[in-house]
Amino acid sequence: MALLGAAAPLAAQQPDSVRRDTAIVLAPIEVVGTILAPTGPKIGSGIPARTTIISRAQIEAIEPRLLSDFLTTQAGISSYDDLGASYKLSLSSRGFYASPVVGLPQGISVFLDGVRQNEPDAAQVNFDLLPMEHVTRIELLSGTSSLLGRNSLGGAVNLVTNSGGGATRGEVELSGGNYKTFGGNASVAGSAGQGRWSYYAGGGYNREDGWRQLTEADQYNGFFNLGRLTETWGIRFQGYGAKARAETAGSLPLSVFRTKPDSNLSSGDYEDLNNLQLAVSGYRRTARGQFSASVYGRRHRAERFNVNQEDDPDNLGKSRNLVIGGSADYRWDQSVGGATLGLRVGTEGSVARTEVELFADSSKFSGPLVQTTFVKSPTWDVGTYALASLTTGRVTFSAGARYDYVRIPFENQLDATRDTTSSYSRLSPKAGVSVDAGSGLTLYGSVGAAYRAPAVIELACADEAEPCPLPFALGDDPPIKPVRAVTYEVGGSLIAGNALLSASAYRTDVRDDIGLFASDSSPSGSTIEGYFDNLDKTRRLGVEASATLFVRGGHTLYANYAFTKATFQSEAEIFSIREDFGGENEVEVGDEMPLVPSHQVKFGGSVNLSRGFFAGADGRYIGSQYLRGDEANEEPKLDGYFVADARLGWRGQGWEIVAVGNNIFQNKYATFGTFNVNQGGGDVLERFLTPGYRRVVRLVVRRSFGGGED
Repeated sequence: MALLGAAAPLAAQQPDSVRRDTAIVLAPIEVVGTILAPTGPKIGSGIPARTTIISRAQIEAIEPRLLSDFLTTQAGISSYDDLGASYKLSLSSRGFYASPVVGLPQGISVFLDGVRQNEPDAAQVNFDLLPMEHVTRIELLSGTSSLLGRNSLGGAVNLVTNSGGGATRGEVELSGGNYKTFGGNASVAGSAGQGRWSYYAGGGYNREDGWRQLTEADQYNGFFNLGRLTETWGIRFQGYGAKARAETAGSLPLSVFRTKPDSNLSSGDYEDLNNLQLAVSGYRRTARGQFSASVYGRRHRAERFNVNQEDDPDNLGKSRNLVIGGSADYRWDQSVGGATLGLRVGTEGSVARTEVELFADSSKFSGPLVQTTFVKSPTWDVGTYALASLTTGRVTFSAGARYDYVRIPFENQLDATRDTTSSYSRLSPKAGVSVDAGSGLTLYGSVGAAYRAPAVIELACADEAEPCPLPFALGDDPPIKPVRAVTYEVGGSLIAGNALLSASAYRTDVRDDIGLFASDSSPSGSTIEGYFDNLDKTRRLGVEASATLFVRGGHTLYANYAFTKATFQSEAEIFSIREDFGGENEVEVGDEMPLVPSHQVKFGGSVNLSRGFFAGADGRYIGSQYLRGDEANEEPKLDGYFVADARLGWRGQGWEIVAVGNNIFQNKYATFGTFNVNQGGGDVLERFLTPGYRRVVRLVVRRSFGGGED
């Protein structure tokens, strides 16, 4: 995988010639230290960090439908559902978010074979477009990643896809369950041209009606990898296309949540997305090092429709993103007086063409469709970085820095006199040390900076004097400052017999976080007026610990715990509809951020039974958290909850049959909460909650053909 200017799909193909601080292949593997790959550094590479690498076998053991489903089993990562659709979950890690919701502050980067999947218009992540069927490894970094560029404040996730090779083989999978859940995918992989070329191709389809009313969702995807690799050079071609549509139900007033949690009070809301990505990558080895490069193109189109209150027009939004980018990277390693010195330099950049159109749709009362916004933003960015590591004995010293420049024009197609341009630049350094203390113990410490430039949507709604009548209009507003974060972290791992233990403690100080502020005007029906601006100071601190036990016979047990405290460190008045009902939402120093649970406990395992049977179970407790709109911590928290999943299966002679149950105890809980006016309850302010999914049972049948597993 190559996130720093390298050819991602090639990384898994070559042996690593550079010494690793700790390189222990266990499942799931917790690597504390340097992780280097021939065509570019993996997540955390060159810098001591808490990195988790998950194999395809571990992914399939959970039988997730989406990336967000799987990541919630990892330490410190929780999910919430503000859209009311199981395909549209948002993730929280260390108090930062990766979400499909446009307009939320995004602080986690997501990559597919090193190509950024955060969209340029709002940095959102559409998990239902990511090809989980074709992923062979997940690489997860918890914490600030200075060298991965913008948005990596709270972590980064990279999906490494199947690149084929070896004997020709294929796989077909069908699944089905309650709520008319159905899925099917097929793939073929192998080698051609007397083994000189490797290939992989596959496609999939998934759908469900959803357990809530009118929440149907479906998703299609197709993917291929084709490459030729030699000892001195390699090239790979990749293509991926996906289409997803989901009807969303949103949150419910508390009075409805308690009696009819399957209700949908906003029937007609939907998101319709499609994505196409093409990439070419290659490498060339020289006598002293290795050069690698890649170029890619991404096209993303989205249509979103939101049903508003009876007297207000509905909202139709359309966006189109076209991104063309590339990278180049050179790595050099040399022995110097008994030590190993590694140097790496590289650059990457992209040009993005973003278009956003918003319409007020009055057709429900025989009115017109009126365009309220049409903007274009030909954004471009460039980043350069340098890494150095020195390994002497059992100690590795690491240092690196990355410089980024982003230019974001705002072209108002309805009023050319209101065009503006914002530009941002930032140097983000990071340094650390890792020590192999012997007897399986590794310790590390690091400090690093990261930044996030404001998204196009945030820049277009950032003027206190002219607040945006959301969701209908964007404007040419004054620039807001980029978000800056500095993280201090210490941690370690211990391999003791069949057990793998790891722990880390961190503190992230953030300047100029971006939030939505209230205007002086009151909400009018479904329309609110607000603007994005900077918060002076915020902070995240916490502890993460995990343990994995590998038992003879292929049995595995795991447990992890995370404490997270995300707080405001300066005073502010954050937007909340509670303001019109006596709740000013005036934030004070020390108030906790919403939707960040303080405590998370997760545990589970898998066991191999006799005659090819196997079983597994996972449980997670997510602690209480404040509701969105209660940044001042004036209202009761959202209750904590516990969810358990289980599976039972059989495999043999190329067949695998698995029964999967999610929320097997049918626990009732809410994953998200905010405040709104209940129009059907006398225009009173209520807590609006999104119910967690009910018990879902699926049967998965998988048939493999040909030689060996990938």
